[in-house]
Amino acid sequence: MVETNAKEQIYAPVAADLDAVIALISGVSEGYDTEHPPEVEARLAQVLSTHGKRIRPAMTLLASRLWGRTPDDRTIKMATAVELLHIASLIHDDTVDSADIRRGHATASNLWGGEVAVLLGDFVFATSATFVCDTDSVRLIRRFAHTIAELSRGELNEIIGAWSLETTRDIYLTRIYDKTASLFTTSAESGAILGEGDEAGVRSLRDFGYDIGMAYQVLDDLLDFEATDEQIGKPAGNDLSNGVLTLPAIIALESGHAKEEIAEYFDSRDDRDPDLLKRAYAAICDTDALAEARVVANAYVKSANDRLSSLPPTPARDSLIALSGYISNRRS
Repeated sequence: MVETNAKEQIYAPVAADLDAVIALISGVSEGYDTEHPPEVEARLAQVLSTHGKRIRPAMTLLASRLWGRTPDDRTIKMATAVELLHIASLIHDDTVDSADIRRGHATASNLWGGEVAVLLGDFVFATSATFVCDTDSVRLIRRFAHTIAELSRGELNEIIGAWSLETTRDIYLTRIYDKTASLFTTSAESGAILGEGDEAGVRSLRDFGYDIGMAYQVLDDLLDFEATDEQIGKPAGNDLSNGVLTLPAIIALESGHAKEEIAEYFDSRDDRDPDLLKRAYAAICDTDALAEARVVANAYVKSANDRLSSLPPTPARDSLIALSGYISNRRS
């Protein structure tokens, strides 16, 4: 409840516009530029009904207000597009990962199988692009297309690189930009463009989105070690279980600690021995890796706030700074 209240205070300058975004997303199941058969409508309604933290559309809307403009229909459409793209990527990620639960609810692949889930994700992807087209901005359409490619590339690299002890910090940082920070970057940059910021301002917001996105994913990977299943709405330790090395595990490997335990678990990939997984998980937690990963995340948060220092003080800027604080302290 504390997290929810803090988030609502941060979103206060754009609360009405966020409500409009959620209404548009909910309406997709009923048809946006097209009608759906009842069976399709019901499944779309299911996957679109669980609203997440709304961080990405909030960033778009807040960024658009930094130069004194009130978000218009084009900005609301762009904010809707970035959230739909996020939802579509989660549907695909959960399908690829064979995940049963997301945010405490059964995933699309769990409910209806992988074939239906992939096609639902494709539909939401395509619909998100339709909303971007409604901005009438070729620049935003191009950036959005690049983001879809980056999201896909990040997921591909994660799958191809799984179960490898050769994953370096540089490989990890490239992967999390593609998988996560690319959409944060686009969310902030698109708001600045639609808010008619100058090019220096647009660059500042693009870099702000990058830093916030990188911090968000590093902290998400930390929660995979520190939080409970209930807090994060999915099984804790899921990345390591699937042979994916995130920053805490990479730091532990760099220090020479936990290497034996991680290697033993990776050698058991065919049966994924749960006892070896527990040993590897505990070995990572027994090092300084979690604390060091948090230092990395905090450095990104500080850099994000520094990006905004050249902009005039406004409620929107204050909310963006508060948003970075919310992200750095979240537990879910």
